[in-house]
Amino acid sequence: MYDVNYKNHYLLDEMVTEPIFVCFQTEMTEAFNSYINKQLLFNKKNKLLVAVSGGKDSMALCSLLQETEYSFSVAHCNFNLRGKEADADEKFMIDYCKKNKIVCFHTKFNTNTYANKKGISIQMAARELRYTWFNELIAEHDFDYLLTAHHANDNIETFFINLLRGSGTNGLKAILPKQGKVIRPLLFATRAEIDTYIKKNKIAFREDSSNREDKYLRNYLRLHIIPAFKKLNPSFEQTLTNEIEVLQQTNLILIKEVKKQRKKLLVKDGDALKISIDKLNKTTASKLILFELINDFGFNSSQANDVYNSLQAQSGKTFISHTHTLIKDRSFLIIKQKEADYVSSDFIIKERDKEIKHPVKLKITFLKGNIKSIPSKDFTSNKAFIDADKITFPLTLNKWQQGDRFIPLGMKGFKKLSDFFTAEKASLFDKQNQWILRSKSDIVWLVGKRIDDRFKVTTSTKNICIISC
Repeated sequence: MYDVNYKNHYLLDEMVTEPIFVCFQTEMTEAFNSYINKQLLFNKKNKLLVAVSGGKDSMALCSLLQETEYSFSVAHCNFNLRGKEADADEKFMIDYCKKNKIVCFHTKFNTNTYANKKGISIQMAARELRYTWFNELIAEHDFDYLLTAHHANDNIETFFINLLRGSGTNGLKAILPKQGKVIRPLLFATRAEIDTYIKKNKIAFREDSSNREDKYLRNYLRLHIIPAFKKLNPSFEQTLTNEIEVLQQTNLILIKEVKKQRKKLLVKDGDALKISIDKLNKTTASKLILFELINDFGFNSSQANDVYNSLQAQSGKTFISHTHTLIKDRSFLIIKQKEADYVSSDFIIKERDKEIKHPVKLKITFLKGNIKSIPSKDFTSNKAFIDADKITFPLTLNKWQQGDRFIPLGMKGFKKLSDFFTAEKASLFDKQNQWILRSKSDIVWLVGKRIDDRFKVTTSTKNICIISC
């Protein structure tokens, strides 16, 4: 057997011939076996990796796996957040695995540095670091499943955390027994039941002093909120555990319905997605369906509520998640992934440029002649024929701005760009994505749409500049 460091593998100097860890069959053991079989979590042939901190919960899980004769390896993370206490936890796990002939993977993280670099909380940093490492171990050593020691109280706390954050029905289902390769075989047991099991079997464990602090939301719920509910209902934990199971089953039905509605309502339109407001309003529980549809794009329940309330409002309302922008247009909700903001950027096109690739692809050519030199079939919206003697290089390419105006080809007077977009029934996304080619301050071409009449090619034109996209 090996005690394995994340970077170094080394053979233990001394190995005992028999496991020191001995435990008696208990009601907890029977319940553990029953839960694994009922939920179809794993079997004796599976290669298991167990995330172990050294605390009561993970040590109880190790004990139960040994009692039920499952073969497993251990993965322990030292996040360097509690100094000598964390180092002692690591040594405890190494010694435990050595005595019980268990393969032990252990590593250390500089969690504070990672959190500061990524601009995230310590809890989120620790989660990202450990699961990245777990996945690496799974891939490298061909583990079938990762087991964590989440129990019924963790599930209840997660339920309240998601409720407070507004995560919808998907969040209210809390922690599932099995998600991909991650399995939680202790969800059937309460913290009190685990404590009783630990005491009865005299199982050694390490106490994390940070669990006694209430500065973190999960700890605050554990120490203050849930005990208050238990005063009102002594069986609160079991009651809510049963309700969470009902919500998990309900969510399975909802997932099927949402999948069906997603096919009907989400329509791809170029690089955007559209949801027909009329079709959405005709669905049963349209508010819930809307949330489930846009939650995939980073919009929370509060934003979904605002979007729903805007369905009958004036067009142009914009909602932004960390990854996407949603705009309420006339008949559609339009969703698009965020892109780099070029609104205030100017891109220069010099006279010698034959082609530009950024921010939009354009080809530039010159020829001598006038409008009679151009076949009528060549006049298309993606090609601008410009009187080269009427423009001044360098040309500028940028986005439209409030107050912009031009003379659309074929018209005599100026028209505000905003009015032109309205007449074209352009969405806010269309306006934001529209590139404008300018000579000095004058609009020459709404790229891909219409040139300005002042720069058109006529019979008196001598030199033509052709720009195509």
